[in-house]
Amino acid sequence: MSDYNFSSLNDKEFESLSTDILSCHFGQHVERFKAGQDKDVDGRFYSSPNIEVIIQCKHWLKSGIATLLRNLENKEAEKVRKINPKRYVFVTSLELSNDNKKKIKNIFSPYILREDDIFCNEDINDLLSRHPQIEQKHYKLWITSTNVLNIILNAAIVGRSRYKLKEIVEESNRYVVTQSHHQAMKKLEKIRSIIITGSPGVGKTSLADQLCQYYVASNYELCFIENSLNEAEEHYNEKQKQIFYFDDFLGRNFLLALNPHQDSHVINFIKRVERDSKKRFILTSRSNILNQGKRLSDLFEIKKIDKNEYEVSIASLSEYDKAKILYNHIWFSQLEDGYIDEIYKEKRYHKIIKHQNFNPRLIAFITDSHRLRSVNSKNYWNYIERTLENPQGIWKNVFDVQIDEISRHVVIAVSIHGEEISESNLKEFYRRLKSSRLNLGNDMTFDTTMRFLVGALLDRNIISQNNVIYDLFNPSIADYVISDYMDDIDYLDELLSCLKTSQAVGNIHSLFKYGKLKQDFCAKLVEKQLNRIARSETQYELDNFLLRLLILASKVISPKNNLLDYIARLSEYVLNNGCLVLNRLFFDLINWVMDLGIINEKDSRLEPLLESWILDEERDYDEYISLSKIIVRVEPIGGELTDEFKQLFIEDFSEDITRKIIESDILSDVYDDDLYSYEIKDFVNENVSEIAIKFESSEIEKISESCDVNEIIQSNINAEMNDEQHKTAQDDGYSALSSINAIDDLFDRGEN
Repeated sequence: MSDYNFSSLNDKEFESLSTDILSCHFGQHVERFKAGQDKDVDGRFYSSPNIEVIIQCKHWLKSGIATLLRNLENKEAEKVRKINPKRYVFVTSLELSNDNKKKIKNIFSPYILREDDIFCNEDINDLLSRHPQIEQKHYKLWITSTNVLNIILNAAIVGRSRYKLKEIVEESNRYVVTQSHHQAMKKLEKIRSIIITGSPGVGKTSLADQLCQYYVASNYELCFIENSLNEAEEHYNEKQKQIFYFDDFLGRNFLLALNPHQDSHVINFIKRVERDSKKRFILTSRSNILNQGKRLSDLFEIKKIDKNEYEVSIASLSEYDKAKILYNHIWFSQLEDGYIDEIYKEKRYHKIIKHQNFNPRLIAFITDSHRLRSVNSKNYWNYIERTLENPQGIWKNVFDVQIDEISRHVVIAVSIHGEEISESNLKEFYRRLKSSRLNLGNDMTFDTTMRFLVGALLDRNIISQNNVIYDLFNPSIADYVISDYMDDIDYLDELLSCLKTSQAVGNIHSLFKYGKLKQDFCAKLVEKQLNRIARSETQYELDNFLLRLLILASKVISPKNNLLDYIARLSEYVLNNGCLVLNRLFFDLINWVMDLGIINEKDSRLEPLLESWILDEERDYDEYISLSKIIVRVEPIGGELTDEFKQLFIEDFSEDITRKIIESDILSDVYDDDLYSYEIKDFVNENVSEIAIKFESSEIEKISESCDVNEIIQSNINAEMNDEQHKTAQDDGYSALSSINAIDDLFDRGEN
């Protein structure tokens, strides 16, 4: 038997469910009513040509049985007597005892003919068990069912995905299923990958979250991608149903600098998923950021990823969809009646729904009772109008009036960091901040400041015992910070010297590439930061923060005088002592200082260092490219280093060639063992063309021969079989919520 308390539904959703389930129970179509047609009548059917049966539903979870009984006796009984039905059916989401049912029957006597015309929580659950199709029709009910929640809670989870899934489940109550939901689901089922785009606050992430939850409830393993597609590749399992989810894959508030080959990586993974019926791939991006990505990436345009796009726009929402979003937020808010009354006065909810700046994020904001401590109910409507007219003013008021200076610095730092930040990094920032010139005598502890900020401007999430992270409460906070706080170079310099995260420098680099920061501004900021470090005791600690600063410097300045001298001293230190951080950034740095003439290609110290760099550890493709450029400088006509590099590269590429070809989809129609050497060789040549070292045809041949065509054939056969099984197993059990025809009916309080 089902076991719902129906708390995931608002009152109108409960009415819709009740009429649907009673239609099945009585075997009669139950008619619904618009506001004003038949007050206090939620449904009607005819048990015989002359016997009209009236249905009324009461979803009084917030009030309880005692309040319900008083209301029925003091108000509802008189209304029913005026209607004077032949038969009256009463439905409530509350649990009722036998005595409760007898009392309700007496209250509505003689219209309730027998006690089994009173349906309570247990009765509805029993009917849902008999008619499971109704459960699936009502998405919010189905997704919170005991069976589905058990599936979700016990689902196969990869990495941080369990935390993300918990967050999704907690937000399900406020979700409204609109046409966008059904259209996006249809597209995802058809092509298996979807990029959900739209303006800030329109509901991209909410839609993607719920699509993910649906698939997890359908026994898919969730892989929530935090940083790169490498995470998805590591966990890809051909035999397992999997849903991959990459939120804001090009950056949350501005276009992150596309790493070399990131665009091809995304496209190849989309193609791989499209060939596997057991996989789904959901990405989100702001429309303007995705469009910027297309302009910077020819590959995005050439491969026409538009077919994977689904744009969520306010224009695509009907007024009734908007009404449901507003109503749902009011219902599940903790707003006191006085505040809610202000929205209902003169049907003001229509003004909100029709407002040009309507979006779900703003609706969540204006119905958040925690943000109304300084707004009394009489001023609430003015507050709503101001917020709708000037959405950016939301955060300006919070920053200028509601938080102190040190709290403001913390939020701006998290915004500049650009992603989740660990508690240890934030505590270290706070320690430096307290000692900096930005702190004007504030003696609040870190914990006190966080208690003040969490829930208002920051989120705090415990991932595990020793892993606590903080993030912005809302992405639009970063939009405000970028527009209002990124023009004061002295302030940004001081804050960055306290923050000291490579992510922050990476985001500043992206702001420069995206045109949000001018080159002159970035040049001055980088010079200030590098001059600080040059004067410090840590001037030779070449960590990722300093590496990113130097790489940004290579894009915006031509170092001179003291700065050039510092880079020379740092380079000399690296030549004598090596470096613990060996990655693409480091190799790009070495190439830059060689361009500057600081390191000479013939320096005898380079050769042993290069040998250790080559042999140090496995490299990714982009690191191979950067490292090859250094080797060509040192050995322009080849040598031992070149040979060692080529040997390792050939071994790595040969080991991965089969997987890379499967992912690239170039042999997806191969089902026999005919010779496909030309296609494979072309693929290898294309991939090695960016390596600065020249490969001989025999070496290309060696890599090509490592490709296992039989494995590719088997992968293609598996994909075809999975596709057939999916087509056979697929059903149409996912349908829309029953809809009510009028906004006024939705907001009708039944008080007249």
